[in-house]
Amino acid sequence: EPCSFSELYDAVDVDDSGQFNYHLDRLVGHFVRKTDEGYELRQPGRRVVEAVLSGAVTETPTLERTPVDQRCEYCESPLVARWREGSVELFCTECAGKFSYQGPDDGENSEGYLGRLPLPPAGLRNRDPDEIVRTAWTWTQLEVMAFASGICPRCSATVEYELSVCESHDASEGLCEACERHPAITASVRCTNCIYKSGGAALLGVLTHVDVLAFLTDHGLNPVQPTDIHRVNQAHEAYDEEILATDLLRAQFTVTVDGDRLTVTVDEELSVVDTSVEPA
Repeated sequence: EPCSFSELYDAVDVDDSGQFNYHLDRLVGHFVRKTDEGYELRQPGRRVVEAVLSGAVTETPTLERTPVDQRCEYCESPLVARWREGSVELFCTECAGKFSYQGPDDGENSEGYLGRLPLPPAGLRNRDPDEIVRTAWTWTQLEVMAFASGICPRCSATVEYELSVCESHDASEGLCEACERHPAITASVRCTNCIYKSGGAALLGVLTHVDVLAFLTDHGLNPVQPTDIHRVNQAHEAYDEEILATDLLRAQFTVTVDGDRLTVTVDEELSVVDTSVEPA
């Protein structure tokens, strides 16, 4: 609600009213609106307050490696999770995971790395480790849905994709020695305006396609807030890949759920050019 100058001044630990007035005046215009009722936040000011209250710019909570009630999409083994630098990191306790570890070298065993799920510090408050992982998973899926729709989840500008293809891929024994990852085709996404970037298994870039969504939901898999994260992860991550052409890339991703198979064909820009469903 709008606040008067005196209300704001009394709420801030500043002794010099002239100094306070100077700084408040600098905010008026872009961040703060001055009206007959007093001063109130404009939308950019609200975004700043939201960032502060999320803890993203003020807090560094602690969640050391902790067993969680989730299983690896590749080998069904239990997972451990930890929070580091704005993300929940997941590790399989048995297999090689999805990628070689991409974080700082802190001397800990980084085998079994399955990736990171962005989560502001506020997401850890009043939640146990399992609730933290589920919250991070949903938060990340909403982000994925945005960039899969061509929208930057940070600033709303357009995004660009770049595909990376390992033509000599062999992940039969864990991670491929040539590319140090489980999937042969990965996608990196970058905002055309801000510094946002992300990436992962290429199928994530087409999750908002109507045929992909229909296949998941027809099999009882909620792609944002599932009852069983493990089953959705298997569909999202542990799918079959086939590279059809490399000059002008054509690739197929085949997702299997309950014996039914969805095949998605994409081009070099990660645009869907064909889909087909083969019942069990």
